[in-house]
Amino acid sequence: MGDLVAGILAMMFSILVVLRAPGALREAARVRMWLAHLVMALVLWLSVASVYLGVDALLGGRNITNLVSHFGFYLMFWLGGAEVALGLGRQDLYRRVHGTVGAMVLGAGAAAMTATFIAAAPAYSAMGLNPFRDDPLIVLYKVLSYLYPGFVAAVLARPMLRASVESPGLLGSAKRWMAIGFMLVPLVPVAHLGEFLDPGYAMVVDLVLYPAIILVATGVTLAFIARLQISRDASPEHRQQAERTD
Repeated sequence: MGDLVAGILAMMFSILVVLRAPGALREAARVRMWLAHLVMALVLWLSVASVYLGVDALLGGRNITNLVSHFGFYLMFWLGGAEVALGLGRQDLYRRVHGTVGAMVLGAGAAAMTATFIAAAPAYSAMGLNPFRDDPLIVLYKVLSYLYPGFVAAVLARPMLRASVESPGLLGSAKRWMAIGFMLVPLVPVAHLGEFLDPGYAMVVDLVLYPAIILVATGVTLAFIARLQISRDASPEHRQQAERTD
């Protein structure tokens, strides 16, 4: 089931990457968001067991692919979080996720995540590190994997929800979906902490993580459609057509 969900989401983000490519080529300001979509698509493809195991075999069969995918998740929130903050017109939020505090959370989280992965040294390739989830170091590694994404999502959730009320139509709906998704992301490391008590909490993680990705992906898709509509309505040709219709 996890493979199916990951595969569908990977396809969704891959399609968004293709659709957003022309805009990124035309405007440098759109490149960062396009890269965020590209990284997310790659991370999701690595969540499909056959892809993960194939790539990890090329990297030595020691789950380096898992570490790479979590670095990708950090990078995606570093890129996408900045664009969301700027899209809301909030320089203060941008400075929080990309400034000193954000850089410290990202750097410390990435360093600690890498250190715990090396210390745990999983012996063989395994999707999601599932056979090793009774190891406290692996659980800590999982928690740290979502430290910076959880921080960025927590910073952006309320402002995004507030902006959804102020935005009309489809764009407001897009922001609302994204805000709800952001609210779920900080719960992912909390759910991983539950694995210290019982490895069965791994199922709770999936029940939080995948809905968060689906909600954000839905919001991003709706925002893309809304902006296409706004661009079309603002075009001289469309205004001329509207005037003739009137």
